[in-house]
Amino acid sequence: MTRLALLLGAICVFLHTSRVAALPTMIRLGYIDCASCHYSPQGGGPLNPYGRAIDEAQSLRAGEYKPRENGFVRAISWNGRIAQDVRVVLPMQRAWAAHETTASFRPRLLYRNVTELPHGFGAYFTITGETDAVPRSTVYDPTPRTSSPIVNVALLRYRVTPALELFGGRDQLPSGVNVPDLGTFIRQRNRLGAYDSPAQLKLHWAGRRHRLVPFAYTGGGNEADGERESGGGALAEIDPIGSHHLVVGVNVLRGRADNGARRMLGAHARFGIGPWGILAEHDVTSRTRGGVDGPFRQHATYGQAFWAAREWLVASLIGERLSVQQPFAERIQGGRLELAARFTSIATVSASGGVQRNATTGRTSRSLQIQVALKTVY
Repeated sequence: MTRLALLLGAICVFLHTSRVAALPTMIRLGYIDCASCHYSPQGGGPLNPYGRAIDEAQSLRAGEYKPRENGFVRAISWNGRIAQDVRVVLPMQRAWAAHETTASFRPRLLYRNVTELPHGFGAYFTITGETDAVPRSTVYDPTPRTSSPIVNVALLRYRVTPALELFGGRDQLPSGVNVPDLGTFIRQRNRLGAYDSPAQLKLHWAGRRHRLVPFAYTGGGNEADGERESGGGALAEIDPIGSHHLVVGVNVLRGRADNGARRMLGAHARFGIGPWGILAEHDVTSRTRGGVDGPFRQHATYGQAFWAAREWLVASLIGERLSVQQPFAERIQGGRLELAARFTSIATVSASGGVQRNATTGRTSRSLQIQVALKTVY
């Protein structure tokens, strides 16, 4: 109890120095997807001019975005055809479990680029350098081979119409609640972690009240032996009442590798109004593995209730649950409190504290994480 009290106290200390994770929480303002603010309709990567203005307006400084127009900026942006930034992420974590204490510090440096080409074409790149690899916490999905730097995104886009785009290259597969934390069960256990960037073809079709993303994929080249998976699926979303404050959707996937296969069905929802909102996703995956008799099932659940006390300050209560059948039996439940603030469009900081219990082993762990993120904006 003493450690837990210290943990909660530390969270309160960092109330005014915490992270912003706008992304899916923007549903409370009527943004049903990422396409309004990002060049990529899947989110992530550089912001477009409108997104930069929103990013600045929602910061503590609450200023007006004014793009720089000097000769150097025009040259490196190819007269506005290139959007790029450099992002530094400094996550620091400390965890306590029984009589064991662990600490980690994994700085990351990202270069993100979107280049608009003639005739509706565009190129998307993200390159990441890191000091320490992030392992995947599962025995039936080995961590892909890592290197530094890592090419996370290498996509070519063709825009048929403003609402219909075709993409080909390396990227993460589409996901329901696109939370930025790659360590969540719905991401890490569904091959959406830090190093999962399969080669794929996908179509993005968006309307005023719907989004449909069918995709086909194969291995990205860095998978462990026997884990090169190929398959396909689709993400479908709809705004059922036309309010732009509620989105419900499904995500289906079927893939096969030499070491096993998986079939996934997921349902998700994003809801927000005023300063409040809820994000939820539940995925059911049926897996097979070489040497294991019959399929086994995996359930991953994510829920987040958030409150924007100010445009620049967001508090979230997050809960997760993972259940895996024999022979890889796991039952894990966890929750955490996250406080997020954006000081300017350049600098954000976060603090979160959580508790996780493994019902299979009876082990309970507590953690505290602080993250500083800096990026260039011009």
